[in-house]
Amino acid sequence: MQLLDRVRKTEFLGREFLLWLWFKSETEDGIFDLGDKGTAELWLDGKITLQSETERGVETITCTGEALSMKEARLALAEEKEIRHATVKMAMGDNQWSFTLDSTWMNFRSFKTPKVMNDSKEDPDGLFYEKAFLMEEAISAMDLIYFSFIKSRLSPEWETEERMAIAQWMRRGATGEAAQPSSTAGETV
Repeated sequence: MQLLDRVRKTEFLGREFLLWLWFKSETEDGIFDLGDKGTAELWLDGKITLQSETERGVETITCTGEALSMKEARLALAEEKEIRHATVKMAMGDNQWSFTLDSTWMNFRSFKTPKVMNDSKEDPDGLFYEKAFLMEEAISAMDLIYFSFIKSRLSPEWETEERMAIAQWMRRGATGEAAQPSSTAGETV
């Protein structure tokens, strides 16, 4: 199978991953357990692009603003548009990263690391290595979070619990209701 065929066959996973991240960030404060590496907090912030294909063609909506006020994006989700790109912020300890995730290729764009504090005059190579370390730290955390998503996606609870909770969260967003904690996410609306 050619690379492009494999991408087309599995590209829905990237869209579902971004939707799952948004859902988790609103219903569970976006806290992800990274095992030995501690925890990471993630939230969608700044810009999100959603798209759908209909018989009339491709419809795209791009929303910018604070995560809690992206009402138009939540409405677009309810209209079965899927997330194509999202700006994500991630915090671990005192460090914070910002990047855009592309759902098709699962690549990073506009990657911003925490500010490097190394003195460039004493150790010019140190700036490069510290920046590379900070990028690797964020990418490693995202790998662990994606693994958690895939583990959840392949579990029997995905269809019976997680997908239903996400669908209810999407419906609440379409009506303008605030996000509910995960303990009430499975209740019938």
